[in-house]
Amino acid sequence: MSQTCSGLNESIIHEARSYYNELLGDYVAAYNVIHVYIYQFLCVVGVLANISIIVVLLRPVMRKNPFNLFLIAIAVCDMTLMATYFIYKQIEMCHPWYFSYSWIVFTHAYAVFSVFVHSLSLWLTVVMAVLRFLVLKGTSAPRSGLPKMNNFQAATISIIIAIFLTFLGSAPNMLRYQIRDGGTRAVPLSCLSPKSKYAQYYSQGDMVHAYTLGQPSFWSCSWERFSFWTVGLMLKLIPCVALTVFMTLLVKMLMEAKERRNRLCRGSMPSSGGKSQAERTTSMLVVIVAVFLITEAPQGILVFATGVQPTVQIAMQLLGNVIDLLSLVNSSVNFILCAMMSHLFRRQFLLTFGICCPQTSENVSGAQMPPPRKRKMLISSKFCLRQEKSSSAIQLSNDNELGPQETLLTKTATENGFNTRENGNSMH
Repeated sequence: MSQTCSGLNESIIHEARSYYNELLGDYVAAYNVIHVYIYQFLCVVGVLANISIIVVLLRPVMRKNPFNLFLIAIAVCDMTLMATYFIYKQIEMCHPWYFSYSWIVFTHAYAVFSVFVHSLSLWLTVVMAVLRFLVLKGTSAPRSGLPKMNNFQAATISIIIAIFLTFLGSAPNMLRYQIRDGGTRAVPLSCLSPKSKYAQYYSQGDMVHAYTLGQPSFWSCSWERFSFWTVGLMLKLIPCVALTVFMTLLVKMLMEAKERRNRLCRGSMPSSGGKSQAERTTSMLVVIVAVFLITEAPQGILVFATGVQPTVQIAMQLLGNVIDLLSLVNSSVNFILCAMMSHLFRRQFLLTFGICCPQTSENVSGAQMPPPRKRKMLISSKFCLRQEKSSSAIQLSNDNELGPQETLLTKTATENGFNTRENGNSMH
């Protein structure tokens, strides 16, 4: 918030700056030295990882799952954010391009667009969690009266809702900036200093045409406060609370389904050393919640702390690179989560990019084929597998994906003359 709107005088600002510099200055200075290497690594690797997500999810087998639309949209947002951030950080103060009109246009676009795409990825995660909760709720309670949600129409509508909510929250920020012509002025003395790595481009008395980003003429303290609280509520607080609530509900439902399956299937299936799909999904949901809260909650806390105590904005400015790091980490881990959560994603990734990787049943599907089971266990095992499928409805892989155990049971039952259809629905 600006000095005028916050009601702070120069002495208070100076005192707060001294306090935060003493509190955080040494730590921030130490991190800023290595930030240039960390952000470059995260941006390059993150962009490539998100491109691979898009390529894999666009394969014919993956296009059957409507929830992959969310993952593609999130990958596009994250890839765009990291690519534009990487470009933005390359042109520093005193760089010859820094004073050009084309660069100030890019800076203006980045100031508006980066907030939008980052917030859109968060809202896409929220609506995906809400829709997945409704799908799981409808699966566990068929008579709940909920319409069918596991289709492309519901996914498309949800994505449109996410775009609308993001636009609503970031609209004031889009109006906050305009390009101003500062006229021709002398090159700043800092650019002529021998310590500047761009000093060789300038000579004493050189003139540059300066452009700056400022606020439009209609902007006032009322607009400033409205923009601040709109961004804080719509793009920080509500997404954090909503995602935490719905992810908690999803984990709770999956744990209940796991317990119910264990009660129904106790003693009917041999124990297995590996986790079930529901257990893996539950673990990954906890990881998603943890990553989201670790990367986004600190930003939300700082935003609302600034609303209560405006001098906190000085601390936010000092921690700018640290906050950027949290956003980059959040944008670059989706590939790891997809690979850990979905056998089908790993299989399609290896088929697409793993030319040099051995295509064994273990490294493709994540589990070795179990030994055949006896005929007398087929009926009860079939029922338990159907319970397993129901409890795993939250998985991000294709809903029709068969695990190796289920495939083996289907094949064995067919060879022994068992009818694997019940009430007109196939086992898979």
